Amino acid sequence: MDCHTPLILPSLLAADFANVASEVKRAEAAGAKWLHLDVMDGNFVDNISFGPAMVQAVRKHTEMFLDVHLMIHRPDHYLERFVKAGANNISIHVEAEYDTDVEATLKRIRHAGVQAGLVLNPATPFEAAKPYLGMIDLLLIMTVVPGFGGQAFMEAEAMPKLLEAKKYRDSHNLRYHLEVDGGIYVNTAPIAKRHGANLFVCGTSAYGPADMKAAMEGLAAAVS
Repeated sequence: MDCHTPLILPSLLAADFANVASEVKRAEAAGAKWLHLDVMDGNFVDNISFGPAMVQAVRKHTEMFLDVHLMIHRPDHYLERFVKAGANNISIHVEAEYDTDVEATLKRIRHAGVQAGLVLNPATPFEAAKPYLGMIDLLLIMTVVPGFGGQAFMEAEAMPKLLEAKKYRDSHNLRYHLEVDGGIYVNTAPIAKRHGANLFVCGTSAYGPADMKAAMEGLAAAVS
């Protein structure tokens, strides 16, 4: 899939954790090709979600592409555990604390045969990502403050940065996907697409409705 193809990614954070296997299958049956998994440590963000064991459990029930977003400090310390668990892409935050550094961690992700992503929080300028853009497959622009689902889409803070990332990619002949996460619904996804996004992480808007397939189709139509 190229960096211009739009794709809706259900976020497991919004699923029913008491029925993970069936929730993974529900996303697959609804047409999902990628599944987004938010890993939170209660330190880098003020919430705790799950770790490598959940990624491994999900992998047992699907062949979907697992897009693992590490909202944690010291992602370099935990990296191998997520690789072993079955992640297809691992995204790390430029703002996190590292035993080594961002560059070394991205290189290790790629060396492990996994796609590498970099994440910017709403308050972090695009400039912070520039040294690493030739090393990544995906740039995630957070459209809410990370940690909790159900927040409002931060258009004013995130969209200029997203557009800047698109212009930089195109002018430098790079190929990274542009992903958005937070407050993505049928009314906000098209805004993100106009500013360059092609990957749309949808938590409540995908898993919330009883008819997930119809919800996914509606979201896909909004960015088609």
